[in-house]
Amino acid sequence: MRMSKKVAAILTCLTVGAVGQAYAADADSFTDVPKDHWSYEALDYLAREGIIEGMGNDTFQGGRAMSRYEMAAIVAKAMQKGGGNFGDKAVLDKLSAEYAGELDTLKKRVDAHDKDIKDLQAKTEKFKVWGMTRVQVGNDNGLVKDGHNGDYNNRFYLDLEGSMKVNPYMTARFTIEKNARHRDSEYQTKTKYKTFQKKDGTYITKEYQSTISGENRDDVTMDANHNGSISNIWVELALGKNHDWYTNIGRKWNGIGMQNLMLGGQVDGIATYHPIEKGHGWWLSAQYWKPSADWANENVTYDEDADVVTVERHTHRAPIVGTLNFWGPLGKYLEANVAYSRILQHQYDGNRDSGQYGYWTQAKNFYGIDLKAKVLKDLTITGSYVKSDVPLDKQAWADGGHPDRDWAVKIEYKGTDLNKVKSWGLYAKWVNLGCMADLGHDDEWATREPSFVNGVKGWYFGMKMVPWKNCEWETMWAPHLTENSSQNASAYHRHILRSWLDFHF
Repeated sequence: MRMSKKVAAILTCLTVGAVGQAYAADADSFTDVPKDHWSYEALDYLAREGIIEGMGNDTFQGGRAMSRYEMAAIVAKAMQKGGGNFGDKAVLDKLSAEYAGELDTLKKRVDAHDKDIKDLQAKTEKFKVWGMTRVQVGNDNGLVKDGHNGDYNNRFYLDLEGSMKVNPYMTARFTIEKNARHRDSEYQTKTKYKTFQKKDGTYITKEYQSTISGENRDDVTMDANHNGSISNIWVELALGKNHDWYTNIGRKWNGIGMQNLMLGGQVDGIATYHPIEKGHGWWLSAQYWKPSADWANENVTYDEDADVVTVERHTHRAPIVGTLNFWGPLGKYLEANVAYSRILQHQYDGNRDSGQYGYWTQAKNFYGIDLKAKVLKDLTITGSYVKSDVPLDKQAWADGGHPDRDWAVKIEYKGTDLNKVKSWGLYAKWVNLGCMADLGHDDEWATREPSFVNGVKGWYFGMKMVPWKNCEWETMWAPHLTENSSQNASAYHRHILRSWLDFHF
């Protein structure tokens, strides 16, 4: 009966282990097996084949007698390798019968270890945390020269996200965000003036000092969604017979449109997403939501003794909205998105006595369309348009321009991959955003929020690259933004240069 090299080596190994012979230190696979020893070739072959591992410190320790369990382990690994001729099988069958008890014990141990590993994997997959930190510097003349709000230039930022798996079709999610501003100049004061009416009916103008940014550094009440507390909480569900109705319920960031013009911000509500059957790659979404930013104010009147006479409190309720959204391919190089939203509750209420102002623009319907074309291998162009039915004749303060519509065109060349060091991309984006066209568009570079301006128009230019794995560097330049573009009389210009480095984990 002819045996292969593998089986012959196994028998040699078992013989060495049973005899228990010591060696001097000189070998490749095992430092204590000399090359001129009669068993060297067999042991080295088995080590390279992964059948034996020695003692884990590059030694074989042939001077120690091998236990039956160790012999059984060698036989088990050889059987797993398989292959060989009839002679191999005969020898392995005999060895298997000889060490049957030990092999059964080994199998039970391996099965138990496999179960422990699977249980550990299930536990680790049940709770996951990821996110990124950002270091950002920049300059914005709109802050200093014009005294408008906004302190997003110089900051350290953390976005921490987590998921907790409830079952295969339900996951609880949360996010924590923190802005830490680090430049004093954005908190300097400037002189402002305010006119007051005296008791005798005359007016007097008083001088006072106000911070340029309008915010106190890291004040949790001034930046509620970025103060280090949990800002978003929601659950993700996979519903339906095929579990392909992907549904979110709770408070989270949400976007509508390819460039998030119709909506890009934090909302409360429910949204479901579903691939259309036989829809050639098209999806649909139905959403019922409201922006999470309700706010209130009060008017207080006093008598001549400075005692409170009346207090009027007014709650401004963000609108409750219903949205239908469809998106998918129109061909190999063209994609489209179509969206419609309608105000369902908390519409405009101009009756001050009611104390409920509601949604202030009086628009009820919002329409959006996006097209994205891949014109060259590394060049894409995305165009987005959003329009509302706001009655402009009732909003005289928003004169000039087109406050009822948004335009945005973005040109992108190449792009980054966080796993590919030195990958890079360029972009240019032109926007003309009306102040009453959308339901809160995404302020992609935080150039509008929290400026509260009425319309933004101009170009943004930028570049991205990956200097190290999972790190992305981006620089953005907006040389000539026109803000308050919906009010020609009070329009002003901003010049913004920002650079930031994101560390993803």
